[in-house]
Amino acid sequence: METKNYTVAVDLGSSSVVVAVGETRDDGRMHVAAVVSKPVEGVNAGRIDNIELVSRAIREAVSEVEAQLGIRITEAYAGISGDFVRCARHTDHVYVFDPETGVSQRDVDALFDRMRNVQAPDDETIMERIPQNYMVDDSQEVKNPVGSFGKKLSSTFNFILCHKTPIQRLDMALKRLSIKMLGVFSDALATPEAVLLPEEKEEGVAVVDLGAGVTDVTVYYRNVVRYTVSIPMGASAINRDIRTMGVPEKHVESLKRRYGSAVAELAPEDKLIRVNGRTAREAKDILLRNLATVIEARATDIAEFVQQEIKDSGYASKLAYGIVLTGGSAQLKDLDELFRRVTETDVRVAVPDVGIAEESGELAANPAYATAVGILLKGAAQGACAVVEFVAPAASAPAASAPAAQPAAPARPAPAQPRPAASEPRR
Repeated sequence: METKNYTVAVDLGSSSVVVAVGETRDDGRMHVAAVVSKPVEGVNAGRIDNIELVSRAIREAVSEVEAQLGIRITEAYAGISGDFVRCARHTDHVYVFDPETGVSQRDVDALFDRMRNVQAPDDETIMERIPQNYMVDDSQEVKNPVGSFGKKLSSTFNFILCHKTPIQRLDMALKRLSIKMLGVFSDALATPEAVLLPEEKEEGVAVVDLGAGVTDVTVYYRNVVRYTVSIPMGASAINRDIRTMGVPEKHVESLKRRYGSAVAELAPEDKLIRVNGRTAREAKDILLRNLATVIEARATDIAEFVQQEIKDSGYASKLAYGIVLTGGSAQLKDLDELFRRVTETDVRVAVPDVGIAEESGELAANPAYATAVGILLKGAAQGACAVVEFVAPAASAPAASAPAAQPAAPARPAPAQPRPAASEPRR
């Protein structure tokens, strides 16, 4: 038995959990070795409400990945999203140590030290501190202040904060599977890493990650995260509206994906689709134009919320690359067209294709995997996860024509009884 270094990502959403395993190549790109998605219950708008149901779904996804790769996962990075994650700004300053020679790295480090000493409220933890800009003597904004002349160096930082309880519950769900959570990232910061090109981050873009229960918005400008927010509304709201048409819950998602449209006028006017009921007698016909009308109404609400958040960021007029849609719900037909009409800006739908090896493209090329791949990329930058690789014992006399059998990973143990809330995970 030997150990092999991989990076493992767990993306827990409101309707599914995605477990991905990747390995960083010599050229710095991530080779995605396995991606598995499983439906999950017990999560409401990103918050774990039922630890038993969540642990069961994660165990199924983890076990399938383990069987594919012949490994045992013992460590992982995770992502988190919900209205309990927020962005707050804080401005501070230091006086330049030697104004005659200009601002030095020592001064910048002193400013960072002051920001590191900023405390979160008792019920929250600071996930990341992101410098927005530097000002010298309150008048000259510079990207890199080292070498600038002045007496005072100041900066505004974006603090990404999260309530402690959701993180503790996520940590608890993984511990029940004997998996150590090496770190937890805000989904709003992880997802863009897998879908944005450097020039998009530089010239201005908004990433909209459309999930089942949460829609994350992240605004980039001049290669800096300027604004993040989690809107507690997603595709589940659209599904609830479709249910009001008398569609059984088990058929709603497939009906929406196969026949739905986010723009009613683009749907056929006279085409009917038959939806099965509990019995043949209860089957009913639905006009696709009517289905699209229901979808469009709720999707418009989501797009308008997104538009307002982008305006609130203060960067709406600076987004040269418009909006990038991703996430599982971004696959809804004509959703990009709806966002173009509502926001009056350029819109594209993105799959995770940035920072990953070319051979991983087919496996990972799904908007639903963007966050998981982003977690892989951010996790790999902090350090690989130790996993155990199972090596098949050598056979005494193998048949010459028989292929070597792949060893199966041991069955993942059933979840233990709930433990007390864990302390804040190491990042």
